[in-house]
Amino acid sequence: MKIELFGLPMPEVRPGDDLGALLVEGARRACGGLQAGDVLVVTSKIVSKARGYLVELRDVRPSAAARRLSARTGLEARFLEVVLGQSDAVLMVLPLAEFVRQGVVTPAQLGSDTLAVQRLIERFPYEVFTLRGGDVYSSAGVDASNHPEGQVSYPPPDPDEEARRLAGEVRRITGLHVPVVITDTEYTLGLGTQDVARGSYGIKPAAGKFGAPDRMGKPKFGGADLVTHELASAAALVMGQTAEGFPAVVVRGVPYEPFDGGMAAWRPAPEQAGRIARLTLRYSVRVLGWRWLLGLARAVLSGRHR
Repeated sequence: MKIELFGLPMPEVRPGDDLGALLVEGARRACGGLQAGDVLVVTSKIVSKARGYLVELRDVRPSAAARRLSARTGLEARFLEVVLGQSDAVLMVLPLAEFVRQGVVTPAQLGSDTLAVQRLIERFPYEVFTLRGGDVYSSAGVDASNHPEGQVSYPPPDPDEEARRLAGEVRRITGLHVPVVITDTEYTLGLGTQDVARGSYGIKPAAGKFGAPDRMGKPKFGGADLVTHELASAAALVMGQTAEGFPAVVVRGVPYEPFDGGMAAWRPAPEQAGRIARLTLRYSVRVLGWRWLLGLARAVLSGRHR
């Protein structure tokens, strides 16, 4: 099997641009045009730019909640107001500056220009994690990178619908059914970042092979691979994170199952996410006992891990 990744060179995307046409033209230049069986992986950033999901911070009036959060984190109140407006709930904050101060992570682990890393962390000492549409986002997906100074974008309200719309635009131009995956960059617990899928259309998001026989004929405990997330991570190797200029990638040769829908069917609703957390805690205590819970709390608070 051979899978190929083609980064699509594209001009700066602006509100009102025909994003489908730009993607088709980028594919023509990068790989001779789209083909049957291709998958388009597109960053949510250019979707937000094309659809006009942009905010000028000078026009934002911070609420009392945003001002309080700003006073406690050192983050800009106007930026936090946009974050709160795009959030269903605030989950936690990641104290990046404190991690560096205590040596949990070093600037050299984050970037080769350690002075630039230190300056950036001084400017953004915290990262706020929120719940948005059933997914966890850092800063609710609100992002100032690759925007003019003072402007931020926010993610599409319905990434699945945006993927469906883009697939339709591509089909109108080419006549091809090309699945679309909308991606975003997110933090991991290792304090690095990884691209994840936020929406999709035309491709089944999960492999659905749980219980299928493995090479030894045994039923596989696993196999429900999140294909759209894997495509997002693979495409990120070409996209890059700074000034590479490839906000979309054609993935050619990957086997997939067509699907007339998106990722919503594989994303628990907010009430279901809460139920998952409650059931997990309840049955962990039932199986492992209350001493486990107390020991876990002590280990977290003291920094010891067993």
